[in-house]
Amino acid sequence: MTTALLIACGGGSSDSPEPTIVSMDDISVRKIGIDLVNIANEPVDFYIRENGDSNPLFDDGNQVSSNPNYDNQYHGISWTSAAPMRIDIGIQDTNSQTIQTEVNDVVLNDTEKLWAIAWQDGGELTLSTDVELPAPLEDKYRIRVFSIADTWVQIISTFVSTSEVKKGTFSPHMTIENCSGELYLGANPTDICDLDIGKSYLLIVNGEDLLLAAEEK
Repeated sequence: MTTALLIACGGGSSDSPEPTIVSMDDISVRKIGIDLVNIANEPVDFYIRENGDSNPLFDDGNQVSSNPNYDNQYHGISWTSAAPMRIDIGIQDTNSQTIQTEVNDVVLNDTEKLWAIAWQDGGELTLSTDVELPAPLEDKYRIRVFSIADTWVQIISTFVSTSEVKKGTFSPHMTIENCSGELYLGANPTDICDLDIGKSYLLIVNGEDLLLAAEEK
């Protein structure tokens, strides 16, 4: 049901403007977004439902995308309750539709966005999630790293910094001044000159090589 407020302006003069009608739906609507990323080396279907929904998570009505490998798709959700949104996210292999995994009761507040990454961990289909944390800096590259294998990330710039990133985890932010010659994944130099300076990115890597870069925003 839509509730409307009538907001009158001015006094009783015949020249007074007409009342403005403001919908409560416009005032209270809240939105979140989920970036659905597949690096599992096979097609994957993503499912999302509101936590507490009695329908099975992997019901056809909860499927929100079917992603080929190395694909990133976006899914938005709107609601009007003052409470945060609680969702369950699942993935299923597209071909056999027999392999499933899920993450339950993910809590997101208004305007927040989430990474949901499908990947293979020792041959097992795996799902990892984390809230997006954009932190752009003018004239610099701002990155976080998600790795599917244990790795060391080194930045050789004005200062040298080295960070360990465990498989299946999201690193803290790192700052890079030049797109070439500063970032190393393990022992491998990694070029990010295809990215836009002044923006914030998640780099998805296999430990030594960059698989996919997506903007956090």
